[in-house]
Amino acid sequence: MKKHQATRLHYDLRLEWNGVLLSWALPEGPSCCAGAIRKAIEMEDHSRANLLFEGVHETGPIMLWDRGTWEPQLESLDIQSALRRGVLQFTLHGEKLKGSWTLARINSAGNAPRPVWTLRKQADSFAESPADKCILERLPNSVTGRTMREIVQDWTRPRDRYERQIRLFDEL
Repeated sequence: MKKHQATRLHYDLRLEWNGVLLSWALPEGPSCCAGAIRKAIEMEDHSRANLLFEGVHETGPIMLWDRGTWEPQLESLDIQSALRRGVLQFTLHGEKLKGSWTLARINSAGNAPRPVWTLRKQADSFAESPADKCILERLPNSVTGRTMREIVQDWTRPRDRYERQIRLFDEL
């Protein structure tokens, strides 16, 4: 999961599958409260090279807010079919986000340029109470511990920027 300060702050859900990163933009970010529904706008697939990227992109600063693995739940083992049907149920094993989740495509009003989905946390042992402080407020920083401001400052130092670009390409 990325935290991205583009035109406006949002979060990017990325699920690695079939050699690409399936991507949804979450304008409000995820909620760990069971049943809470968040809008998820389907985006173009991203390259796997972007999976661990943290820095400044032409669209704005990007934070590696969470990382981990995911797996489809039994109902969604055929991922391609689940995506066509518009319901993908999966389990996250992240450093911050854990447990069962559902992405469901909804009918878009008007001429929406991209398919709109909803992201919902399923009731499980990782679900939080609505009385709990939101995970986005409780854990705002990167999994590396840095704030968005620190990421921008580090990235804009010429020497560091050059070294980071070299390392990014070395990882491919």
